[in-house]
Amino acid sequence: MKVCLVLTFFFVLTGLVIAQPIVIRNATVIDLESGKKSPGKTIVIDGTAIKSVSAGRGHGVPRNARIVDARGGFVIPGLWDMHVHYFNNFSRVGTDNKEWYGPLFIANGVTGVRDMASDLEDRTKAKTWAEGIRNGEVGPRVVVGSNIIDGDPPFMPGMYPVKDAASARAAVRLMKEQGATYIKVYWNLSPESHAAIADEAKKLGIPFAGHVPFLVSAFTASDLGQKSIEHLTGIAETCSSKEDELRKKVWTPDVQKEVMATFDADKCRRLYRTFAKNGTYNVPTLVLHRGMQRYQDPTFRARPEFRYISGSELKEWEESPQLNREMTATEREKLFQELIEVVSQMNRAGVPLLAGTDNNIPFVVPGFDLHDELELFVAAGLSPLQALRTATLNPALYLNATDKFGSVSAGKTADIVILAADPTSDIRNTRKINAVVSNGNFLDRKDIDAILLRAKANPRK
Repeated sequence: MKVCLVLTFFFVLTGLVIAQPIVIRNATVIDLESGKKSPGKTIVIDGTAIKSVSAGRGHGVPRNARIVDARGGFVIPGLWDMHVHYFNNFSRVGTDNKEWYGPLFIANGVTGVRDMASDLEDRTKAKTWAEGIRNGEVGPRVVVGSNIIDGDPPFMPGMYPVKDAASARAAVRLMKEQGATYIKVYWNLSPESHAAIADEAKKLGIPFAGHVPFLVSAFTASDLGQKSIEHLTGIAETCSSKEDELRKKVWTPDVQKEVMATFDADKCRRLYRTFAKNGTYNVPTLVLHRGMQRYQDPTFRARPEFRYISGSELKEWEESPQLNREMTATEREKLFQELIEVVSQMNRAGVPLLAGTDNNIPFVVPGFDLHDELELFVAAGLSPLQALRTATLNPALYLNATDKFGSVSAGKTADIVILAADPTSDIRNTRKINAVVSNGNFLDRKDIDAILLRAKANPRK
């Protein structure tokens, strides 16, 4: 059987048997919807699917199955990072990202990702990878969208520019024909083009997601059916009492300060109620904002996860124009705490949230920072169970794929994580990984340690 390039070296290092039937006994299975913990379960995995979850020693155990004793362990569905840039590289390093992203994602229990900027070449790659996964290859499954559709001129080079409503509609049709599963929108879209994308996407039955454009209210984006809002874009402007006036200005640090100074709490509460009513998901990517604000903090810079980043990559990050250099460290920290409070208020209002990291942006480390994102959610007031849902159940709901993902139950895809401690009592326990099952392939702690050792010894240049 073939081995996916993403994780080829896993099998050289560890001699794993691909898609061997697995029986996991004495497991405590966590239901992410109810929070119920069911001890003493036996999970039978045959091929790429969970065959059964039952009490006792299980039934229908395949011959030659690998028997795993998970006594004392807690089993959750595989984690999802719902905002990554898996294919393209916005930095100057020209490395094939999958060769270092894939291992770090899987080693951290991240078995699925949503790519947020997929051109035609990327979508073609994704089809090949998806077929490989169906045939038993190992790697995080990747949900692909469209090119980033933006106004003309676009916010950054490489985006797909549209100049009016007609070209916006044509872009939606083209992207769907080329295999995009959703449409990604961006900052420089005009209100007319954004509305045309919403209408055309609705006609074609394809969701659209992304940034709230500079000239569009977040109320409008939600009412038009934008399925998810990334990075909390548009929230501060929409919650300003001077929204219409400030939207006409060029976005600068001074304008940003004015936006924050004119914050209208009642207006923001109405906005969050609108999100909740419309089912508009938000992907805060707090770890992205943290890196933008704390990149000079020695404590932050001492994070052990940076062992997996090469010196040249760290240097690139430090020189990135994306970093917030216009504010003082105190101002930046105040802004970050305000974003934490936004997530807190959203959660209290019932806004559906997704865990995402914006992987491939400076100071965001693949895989590891999804766990940081969950911890930041808890710091924002979510319970550990609520935080866990943002990376398990909520992605399945968002993707309309609860028949495959989001729970450990019969018939679901065999993407699971076995933890050494209960994550619903302490979210930091998501890091205590005993084993990962990715599409029916079993990696124990020794396998995971070998993956991490290889990744640390060979950071991309």
